[in-house]
Amino acid sequence: MWDTATRIPFDPALMTERSGTAARIRLLALLTERPGITMDELSGMQLPGLFADLRCFLRAGLIRTSTTPPRLFERETRIYPVCDGAPDGVAPA
Repeated sequence: MWDTATRIPFDPALMTERSGTAARIRLLALLTERPGITMDELSGMQLPGLFADLRCFLRAGLIRTSTTPPRLFERETRIYPVCDGAPDGVAPA
């Protein structure tokens, strides 16, 4: 059973369907502008390809999460951009 109080319901296709280059750039800019944004907030924006793009960013080392291992389907997971020189890779708020 999927625990919707903790986890965000999702379509499995969202794991593989990536957005276009412009949308990925906008998503990365959003994550930089709002470090620590929750997955619940991101999911509520209904961004195309969100989960696949986040997985891509994680693999590329561009973002990190507040959970280890990354739990992109948990509502309270926070996403941070990785910035050189910032403590723990978190951009200042």
